[in-house]
Amino acid sequence: MKNIKILHVVPTLKKDGAEVQLALQMNHFKNVETELFTFDIYKKGNSVQSDLDNIKIHYSKVFKIYYLYKLIKKNNYKIIHSHLPMSDIVVGFLIYFDKSIKHVISIHAQYGTREGENRHKYKFFNFFWRRFLKRSDGIIAISKKIKLWLVNDFNINEENITTIHYGVKVKDRKQKEFNRNVIGMAARILPWKGWDKVLETCHYLNQAGVNFKLNLAGSDDVGYLDEIIKLINRYELQDKVTIYEHFQDIDKFFKDIDLFLFLTESEGFGLIVLEAIENNVAVICSDIYPLSEFVLNSNNALVNRDNTYEVATVIKSYFIDDGNLLNKVRSEQKNNVVENFTISKTVKKLEKFYINTINV
Repeated sequence: MKNIKILHVVPTLKKDGAEVQLALQMNHFKNVETELFTFDIYKKGNSVQSDLDNIKIHYSKVFKIYYLYKLIKKNNYKIIHSHLPMSDIVVGFLIYFDKSIKHVISIHAQYGTREGENRHKYKFFNFFWRRFLKRSDGIIAISKKIKLWLVNDFNINEENITTIHYGVKVKDRKQKEFNRNVIGMAARILPWKGWDKVLETCHYLNQAGVNFKLNLAGSDDVGYLDEIIKLINRYELQDKVTIYEHFQDIDKFFKDIDLFLFLTESEGFGLIVLEAIENNVAVICSDIYPLSEFVLNSNNALVNRDNTYEVATVIKSYFIDDGNLLNKVRSEQKNNVVENFTISKTVKKLEKFYINTINV
């Protein structure tokens, strides 16, 4: 199968969920040959380039679309696998009249549906994007939720969509030590990620006299950090909260917390939650798809994000007995991830998908 040569196309190598997962997948493929093209190495910030040392990366500073066109023409790629709408549209145009090349598309989020996103921009892009989705040789949805969205909102044939969840590399880890009620939240600092709900929950914990600390980490893409700081001051949590710009080593962030609280409004998958569980951290998160596709609802771990008082009550129950209940939830959630959501399982499904696509 090594003669199957695949080019992955992504807009940027900026470290975010889709890029982190793609880098992990590419490093674990055994039966296909993969290369990567990107429009932006993202040297100015936190990039996944260092995670792709063994992968051939194609990039040009000028005439980027023309460079990609020449790259596709001169290489014997069996499949062009695009990620994120910009890449989907560019690749769709470049190979529009070339039926010899298979084009598959991964959908990593419900683009244009989340709070704070530019819906006018996505409405324009969707005019073209929908057509390239329907012309593609296969679509990968990273969750059942996204598959339903594509079927219901874009009228995509369900038979052309394959659901393949993200996976994590399971490492040998020591038994988790209890850090005395340290709550953590890490994500891009964006309105729909639920930062306001996390702080409101901690406000109720503080009012109830619970002794805790809150560690926050994320890149401030749109200037939303100012709103978070205002909420911290409003709820008088200054002595409770530590903010980190981002974590190059996310494992260190998880090592220092007892509970990962993720009250997001919407996710394509929620890789950071999967990573938290793999790091032996118990998770409480929004009871929404796709999080409920891989987070066990052990002892009310899936919560209504709009009822932050009740969320605080659940957290108090986890902290009240020196972490015994916390350890139980942690263990049950981890076992589920190890059994069903490892990177090896994800890669096997992807390789099978590629073979089936070529053989159609």
